[in-house]
Amino acid sequence: MQIRRVDIENFRGIKHLSWRIPKGRKFVVLIGPGDSTKSTVLTAIEMALSQRWNLTIHDTDFYMADVSQPISIRVTLDDLPQELRRHDVLGMSLCGIDEAGELYEDPEDEHDACVTIALTVDSSLEPRWTAHRPGKIGDEVRVTTTARALVGAYKVDERVDAHLRWTKTSALGRLTDARHGTAQLLATASRAARDSVAQSIPDELAQLTAAVQEKLHAMGSGEFTDLKAGLDQSLSSSTGTLALYEGPIPLTNYGLGSRRLAAIATQHLAHEGKAVLLIDEVEQGLEPHRLIGLLRELRRPGAYSHVVATTHSPTVLRQLDASDLAIVRRSNNGDVAIASVSADDEDMQKLFRTSPEAFLARRVVVCEGKTEFGIALELMQEWDAARAAAGSPSSAALGVVAVEAGGGTAAIKCSSLLFDAGYDVVLFMDSDVPDDNIQADALLERGISVVRWQDGFNSERAACEVLDADGLTKLIRAAVTLADHPDSAEATYLDNLRKHNGGRKVPGLDVSEWQEAGISIAEARQVVAETASKFKWFKRVDKGRELARQILRGVSLYGSDVGTKLDMLNGAIYRSHMSSASNINEQEIAQAKATKP
Repeated sequence: MQIRRVDIENFRGIKHLSWRIPKGRKFVVLIGPGDSTKSTVLTAIEMALSQRWNLTIHDTDFYMADVSQPISIRVTLDDLPQELRRHDVLGMSLCGIDEAGELYEDPEDEHDACVTIALTVDSSLEPRWTAHRPGKIGDEVRVTTTARALVGAYKVDERVDAHLRWTKTSALGRLTDARHGTAQLLATASRAARDSVAQSIPDELAQLTAAVQEKLHAMGSGEFTDLKAGLDQSLSSSTGTLALYEGPIPLTNYGLGSRRLAAIATQHLAHEGKAVLLIDEVEQGLEPHRLIGLLRELRRPGAYSHVVATTHSPTVLRQLDASDLAIVRRSNNGDVAIASVSADDEDMQKLFRTSPEAFLARRVVVCEGKTEFGIALELMQEWDAARAAAGSPSSAALGVVAVEAGGGTAAIKCSSLLFDAGYDVVLFMDSDVPDDNIQADALLERGISVVRWQDGFNSERAACEVLDADGLTKLIRAAVTLADHPDSAEATYLDNLRKHNGGRKVPGLDVSEWQEAGISIAEARQVVAETASKFKWFKRVDKGRELARQILRGVSLYGSDVGTKLDMLNGAIYRSHMSSASNINEQEIAQAKATKP
């Protein structure tokens, strides 16, 4: 069984969503910035497929709290088990779905047979589950709790403790019912537990807890040696006092990660590979090694019928294939789009490995190299501090992240890929490579924000442009201090400078002495910039941050082209996500045209 399509109307932050999941994608991880409705999508699926009949719905669950527009959630499933295809269950409500995810009233030979379970809630706040068939006119077919229970949908979030106890709807309860029948066995166990907790657990439950312990070990959740059923004294209900224990300690006392793994393990055993598993923030509570083990288990063929998860973890993205991922984007009017990544997209796969943080942000500042990355980080730190003092949101609050793309051509490709995937992109680059400038002009025309230095400048040249003799001296001294071998750097850097002065002797590292030797400030700026660039004085992230500090101290910064570019970068980073990049692009396009020969 696989979820092939999810359609949502007027639910929480979603005004409209129609998500088509490619056939055969039985493991999907939703990614995107915070508040893009990833968790809402999981909740909607769980509600539509839940076996509960008494869902609690509030006015605030409606989009913009407008109860005049009903909530509609439709989940389409194919590859249906025989139990669901029975005529007295949902066999008379089958429809067809094609490769593109289009639905048809009846399944034809070229279609896959599927069923669409629809949950509708109007202003009465009463949920109604029906079987939807496009174009079908006639009486509604109700989908019973029994039918929905056969789907076996289960959502894992922070509220997992209920599934570590034996109740009618918990994973342990389902597991017990599937193997032994719940009612009589739990009644017997509860009575026995009240008399003698440790000695009176039936053999059947002991075998079940042993199976859970073995599954937990396989999933990497600690070294449990004495997992057993015991009395949970925090509950008074006779149907919810029997719980999983590790020795004398209930599993509900363990950390969130261990509890979530235990809940996933019991769900797997309860449905024997047929469960639809929904995991919100799959990384929550787990160290990287346990997270990697869980991902390996979730992706194992046949482990689950279908797994849909969300993540905010770069570790998760690095472990997965691009085809496992689907990017969620939400517009200002509540329209949500989810795009699956193609299995053949090698460029995207590489980008997921090298810059996973970019896919978890709302706006991405793509930096050409390590120097520009360091400059951007330092500038954002300075600007964030100033904005905090003024009561304005920081870059993090706006969902902005900076990434290092590794060179001009790579940065341009990275920017294009992210923009095509729906991300708001700012490209921060040098302007000293003509071919890169041509490609950057094309990005501008497409609507991507591009901020680059003037007139063929690189970052070192831009920094030197706003520094006087004292500032240039401080820049040189900073480079010496940050050199890989600072003890010998002073002599080495002086030798470097002399080689770039047209044969005229540079007296020392103090630029004020250069002027006394007849070297103008313009010549000094060029010598320092060319030397710093050629010998990679600032080609490291921490060195790039220092270069930014030097730029900000420049006596000629304000009113200069460098100052204008910093203002443009600030505007691109901190503009509201509801505003466009057109003003930045217009400035850059005008400059590009003005500087062309």
